[in-house]
Amino acid sequence: MQPQDSTFSPAQQIGQQLRSAREAQGLSLLDVVDRLKLSPRQLEAIEAGQFDRLPGVTFVRGFVRNYARFLELDSSGLMALLDEQFPPVKLEPAAVATAAPAAPQSGSGKGWLWLLPLLLAGGVAGWWQFSQQPAASSEPQALPLEMATASAPLAEASVPLSEVQLDASAVQAAPLPASAPAVVAPVVAAAKAVASAPVAAAAGEKSVRLTTRQESWVTVTDASGKKLIYGLLPAGSDKQANGVPPFKLTIGNAAQVELSYDGAAVDLKSKIRGTTAKLELN
Repeated sequence: MQPQDSTFSPAQQIGQQLRSAREAQGLSLLDVVDRLKLSPRQLEAIEAGQFDRLPGVTFVRGFVRNYARFLELDSSGLMALLDEQFPPVKLEPAAVATAAPAAPQSGSGKGWLWLLPLLLAGGVAGWWQFSQQPAASSEPQALPLEMATASAPLAEASVPLSEVQLDASAVQAAPLPASAPAVVAPVVAAAKAVASAPVAAAAGEKSVRLTTRQESWVTVTDASGKKLIYGLLPAGSDKQANGVPPFKLTIGNAAQVELSYDGAAVDLKSKIRGTTAKLELN
């Protein structure tokens, strides 16, 4: 970050630091607009320190924090400047009302005795209804429809397995009912294998695989301009995409990302400028 200039307001200092960081990474304003989903007018207002053109203080804080995170800046200094621009409002604690003790009931305290007949009648009715229910059957319960269809052969499914998106963690976490037939177990095992296996590339396609050690912003587009991978990948992500080359890649925090192209490792060190790597794979 650039040193703060006391001749500018805190809002202008914030805008200058964000703009300088963006330009140092070789990013245009339109690049940021596309990734943060903000309008060009909003980003221009942020970089100019004209926060009065934005919806409100809450939105300003969110915009600045997300912009700094995208540029991989430490947002603590920027948020401190925001506190100077918009000092937090201190609220006085509200007085706690003390509930007055309930007035003692007048009379001898036996006025509730008229409720006894109603209580007795309700108890008798509940006992009679309970006695009319049949005893719990020891027969095994019928499987729900979803479980019954799960036992059908996988080959009969109308959707190819390569197009089925399964959550392996959900499959592993879902317990089987005690009454489920033994045929369900092989089906669940097959579903787990499909969920964990990488998607095979079709003819003419190649694969791009990204593994992150730390959080990274990634964009991968194919020859048609379609975005195959787009967004913020958390630490520990393992993301693969198939498409028709050439691929264009932009990788933030690239030093903490491993890239492979069609199964072969790609060295990103020579491609990194600042913290971002831009490259094309043919």
